[in-house]
Amino acid sequence: MSELPIFSKALEFSESVYVEATSSLLGTMANWALLGILWVQTYLYYVAFSKDRRVLKFIVFAQLLLETIQTVMLTHDMIQAFAMVYTGLDVLNDLGTKWLSIPLLIGLIASITQGFYCYRVGVLTRSKCAVVLISMLSLGQLAAAISLTIQLKRDIVSTTLLSQNTSLAAISIWGGCSLACDIAIAAIMSYYLRKQDTGFGKTHNMIARLIRLSIETGCVTALSVGALLILVSLPGHPPYYIAAASIVAKTYSNAMMAVLNSRVKPVSNSPEVGTPVWNESVQPIASIRSTGTSLGFVFHRDSEMSDFSSYCVSTPVMYGD
Repeated sequence: MSELPIFSKALEFSESVYVEATSSLLGTMANWALLGILWVQTYLYYVAFSKDRRVLKFIVFAQLLLETIQTVMLTHDMIQAFAMVYTGLDVLNDLGTKWLSIPLLIGLIASITQGFYCYRVGVLTRSKCAVVLISMLSLGQLAAAISLTIQLKRDIVSTTLLSQNTSLAAISIWGGCSLACDIAIAAIMSYYLRKQDTGFGKTHNMIARLIRLSIETGCVTALSVGALLILVSLPGHPPYYIAAASIVAKTYSNAMMAVLNSRVKPVSNSPEVGTPVWNESVQPIASIRSTGTSLGFVFHRDSEMSDFSSYCVSTPVMYGD
């Protein structure tokens, strides 16, 4: 059995090594955090919308599976790099499974999410031009992601990636198509939703909320892709882009789940009292004091989703109809 090398003094690394290690570590930690949010959103979706179509539930499951696979791959590479760093600094520059977990999985997840939005746009607008535009941009980013995956597979270290014009072109097309697709989706949804605003109170509030949701989710995904493009384009190509690339896919999946779960409307079932509940002068309600029931929230499906049956979720146990 080989023995570990013994160093007479502490190892001293260059600044670029510290930057790359920090970017990879922060990116993996953020990826884990967003995966936890995605698991919670997925759980709430399956509890609340168990009667959704099987195709939609399968898409949600596929997204969660792909995201979990990506996180496992990134974690494997991170552990491998930090566990083997004593053997040489080149291990931090090794691609590992990043050729698969970064470009290909991001491209697939983004394509699935954009396809989901494309279907919503088609139902809302009945416009073939809008559907074709979004579809072409989505397929363009997926094709560029597959091309980049093939190029990364041939490379051994990540430093040679951004020194190749073909790789930079693939990244530019990939990010550019994704960014344009996200902006187009948000713009088209907002435009057609505003056209359907009747001005009446309940309808106006519903339309305003949908417009705000479309813009917010589009901005989140567009900002993540835009940040990745900017960091890749920095002079000298510092490895800051590693952290941004680690969270792009999670922003797409969480944005899609936020849209699906936006059909749930929480309504508090707490008793209405004139004094704030944290005031010690307020005495417990007799029925609550006698039964020991804890206060919670009741969740209703929003009235705009007439094709879904209503359901109730109470605290601490969550159940459906």
